[in-house]
Amino acid sequence: MNSALPPQPNLSGPDKPKPTFGCGALIAIGCGGIVVLAVLFGVLSTIGSGSDEDDAGRGGDDSTSKYTQTWSKQYSDTTCTDWNHEMTAQQQFAAAADILSSARNKIDDGTGLPSDALIGEFEGGITNVCVEPTMTLTDATYGLYATEPRFHP
Repeated sequence: MNSALPPQPNLSGPDKPKPTFGCGALIAIGCGGIVVLAVLFGVLSTIGSGSDEDDAGRGGDDSTSKYTQTWSKQYSDTTCTDWNHEMTAQQQFAAAADILSSARNKIDDGTGLPSDALIGEFEGGITNVCVEPTMTLTDATYGLYATEPRFHP
C-alpha cells in the first residue's frame, strides 16, 4: 500500500490577472460613445411610458395654444440646462411638437402633426437623453429621432 498523499492543489489563482475595464473603457468609447449610450438609455427608459400630464395643464392661459412656442431662443442655441431648468412645460411640449413634426415631415415625408401622445413620449425622451448640460436641443433630439423608429411616420 502506498501511504503518500496526493499533491496539494494550487489555490493561488491564475498566473495572470484578468484585465479590468474601468475608466479605460470610458476613454476607449470616447465622447460620441457616451452620447450614444445616453440616448439609448433615454430611449429605453421611455418605452411604454406615456405622458401622464393633462394636455390642458400645459398652457399658461387660454390665448396660448399648446402648440404655440413662447421660448425665445433658437433650438440650436438651447441647451439641455435650458430644457431641464428654464423651459416651462408648455414650452417643452411646443418644442417637442415642433421638432418632431419637422423631423417627420422633412426627413421622412410625413404630413401634419403627430398625436399628442406621441409628442408627449418624444418630450419625455428628450428629458431622458438631456443628461449633458451643454448639449444642444437639436443634438439631443436628432439622436433620439434617429435611434427610435417609433417616432417616424
